[in-house]
Amino acid sequence: MKLGDVSGLFINLDRSTDRRAKMEDALARFGLDKVGRFSALQGDDRKRGITRNELGCFLSHQAITESIGDDRHFLILEDDIRFPEAFGDYAGHALAGCEQEDWDVLFLTQMISFTDVKSIYTLLRQRRQVGDIRSPSFTRFATHDCKNIFASCTAAYIIRAGSAGKVASILRKMAEHDYPCAVDIAHMRAINAGLLKARYVFPYLVGLDPGVRTTLTDRRDEGNHQLFVDIANLFAAGGDLD
Repeated sequence: MKLGDVSGLFINLDRSTDRRAKMEDALARFGLDKVGRFSALQGDDRKRGITRNELGCFLSHQAITESIGDDRHFLILEDDIRFPEAFGDYAGHALAGCEQEDWDVLFLTQMISFTDVKSIYTLLRQRRQVGDIRSPSFTRFATHDCKNIFASCTAAYIIRAGSAGKVASILRKMAEHDYPCAVDIAHMRAINAGLLKARYVFPYLVGLDPGVRTTLTDRRDEGNHQLFVDIANLFAAGGDLD
């Protein structure tokens, strides 16, 4: 799989013009010409178990997933990701053999629970085994099963050709039950229940931009957002040490 050949969309609020410009610049720089912009949907007052902003995020991912044909891989991005300088080289190595593996969704970054010592230990061990993930010449990417380690994050993922209907069905069921959880939690529950096969690239192919504030400002754990971002970036290829 060559990422430059994969169609996709990045989710961006109309008011977030700076983020849009930054994303479009990065996409052009790395040859992701088939990735366009999706105008993020807003949450409303429908019955739901999540916040209004979480609903807007859910609806955006759901709308994109419903629109994908099953004949192609599809890349979905959020506008707060950070591309490493060596992203072009990294992507070639990270995705070279992934089509031989069994997955419906491939996460290019993820968040784990910072209270889950086992998950943190697993990632620290993986990082130690592969060497210097900060090096621009790093090549030792691999993918791993998300089950019982993925906690959240829909910032960057690929839906495999033939799997969009499965993902859409999972999100549709959540909608029918009045959106009991955020979209990334819906993914996590489906993964752990064996309803969705998912893998994550390690080290992560993209990081999360620590310089932007989450748009999920009404989320219950918003105060921990920076902590989640910093932990995720510990395992991102080519990231800095800030």
